[in-house]
Amino acid sequence: MSWSELERLVEDAETDAVMRRALRHCRSRRELLLAAGRLGYVITNADLQQAWMLQRHAPASLQEAS
Repeated sequence: MSWSELERLVEDAETDAVMRRALRHCRSRRELLLAAGRLGYVITNADLQQAWMLQRHAPASLQEAS
């Protein structure tokens, strides 16, 4: 469930400049989780870890697209 929340957070941040600016101020995972919670998203540290692992192991062509 929370993985879909992370996907929703990313999609929303990509289209909302104000939200994107607010999230850019996060300097740690904890700050990001707290900010996401304040914005109404339920994500976990495990979601962030999984996203990091997927990004790290993604083919270079996919990483360039992001």
